[in-house]
Amino acid sequence: MKYLYKTFIIKLFEIIYGKIYQSKKRDNKKLKITNLNFYKKNYKLYEVNKGRIFTDCNTNVAYISKNNLINNFSYQQNKDKISSVKYNSVLKIGTPKLKKKIKGKVFSLVQGASGNNYWHWLFDLLPKIEILYINKMINRFDFFYIPKIDNYIIDTLKIYGIRKKQLINSQKYKHIEADTVSVLENIYLKSGGFHKQFKNIPLNIVKEIRNRLIKYKSRRFNNKKIFIDRSDSKFNHYQFFENEKIIKNLKKKNFAIFKLSKLSIFDQISLFNSSKLILGLHGAGFANIIFCKKKTKIYEILKKKDSKRNAFKTLSNHSSLKHKKIIINKYKKIDGYDLLIFDQKYFDLFN
Repeated sequence: MKYLYKTFIIKLFEIIYGKIYQSKKRDNKKLKITNLNFYKKNYKLYEVNKGRIFTDCNTNVAYISKNNLINNFSYQQNKDKISSVKYNSVLKIGTPKLKKKIKGKVFSLVQGASGNNYWHWLFDLLPKIEILYINKMINRFDFFYIPKIDNYIIDTLKIYGIRKKQLINSQKYKHIEADTVSVLENIYLKSGGFHKQFKNIPLNIVKEIRNRLIKYKSRRFNNKKIFIDRSDSKFNHYQFFENEKIIKNLKKKNFAIFKLSKLSIFDQISLFNSSKLILGLHGAGFANIIFCKKKTKIYEILKKKDSKRNAFKTLSNHSSLKHKKIIINKYKKIDGYDLLIFDQKYFDLFN
């Protein structure tokens, strides 16, 4: 029954909006392309009249002009890799959501499920706003199509003069059409695996985002050693076994314990900026290390299978921090997840 219903919906929306085709060539003739300069490098801003965007908020973002999928900047992800446009889901299933028409100019900041992640917001998407801002282009757009409505997104965009009423939530409106749709090319992500490309984050991007946001830090933290507690995360792939016991032992080592979900982005900036040693499990919250002072010690806890991930090492190098990986290969399987076992020998690192 589910298959029949899904097939019916696909066919119904194909009748309503038409079938989507892949262009055989790059679609430069259909697009207005503007080069925006950032630190002596040009980034292409693409604009299409009467453009459509369809996203599944997971692995696909389709930019569509006259029922043709735009090759230049449509986004499709497969097994943590950015794939060829020929794998975009709209070529098979079309655009099976009601379309919301937007009167005005829309700038898109959607990037599949990765766009919902704090790390990807800071280093993949917010830099596009920074480049618009530096080139005095923010006011050209009436609306901004964003991954989701979240306080850290609202708060950071407000810095650039973008108001909440200008934000279109892609999780609510997965299919939109606007007078014009614009998108800036990816800053560093190209085709291929995500984790191998993080080392390509431009130093200038890191510096600009840091300098822009750190002006808004709060001044309420004076902790020297902090532990980032992920126990309230909805993602269970990086959690401790016996988390409360570990926290108790860390407190004996004079660690202050913080859950970043309880803090505003500006409190997070202040917290990381005021700390001299930061310990935590691998996760998006470590993106805040760009706000640390030079020579801050960063201890990143990783599973052995992820030991070659170097995103936070790259950020540490960019920010002159002392980064160290703690690799763990002992787990307790609970509810299908491998919870990390943090042995006593690791506590001895913090004597």
